[in-house]
Amino acid sequence: MDSSLREDLMAEVDDVWSEAVRHLPLADGRKDPERDAVEFTAVLRTGDRDAERMNFGRGNNARAGVTADGGHLRIDRAVHAALVVRKGDKVVALDRDGRPVFEVLSVDDRSHLRLICELGDAN
Repeated sequence: MDSSLREDLMAEVDDVWSEAVRHLPLADGRKDPERDAVEFTAVLRTGDRDAERMNFGRGNNARAGVTADGGHLRIDRAVHAALVVRKGDKVVALDRDGRPVFEVLSVDDRSHLRLICELGDAN
């Protein structure tokens, strides 16, 4: 895909789906003194989107509670290049009723376009 077309598509997706979030960096369950809390906008999708992964068979790694209560956060790396998100951090959805809090279960940093965080419910 042409890089300018890819950038235009990402910008359109972000315009429609992005919402305000607060990143709370933690180290060993406490505030990380080396990283500051920051507010930014990113695509946050929640709900039961991966039900097909849950087969509960041998070798299954899915966790039912995480799949149903968590989601994914997709952060534009070009816009938030300095942001460091780690497993165990918390994310607050500022635009949602009750400001739900999610725990970062994993971070996929292999894409040069997006930092993708798998989230679990932390409320």
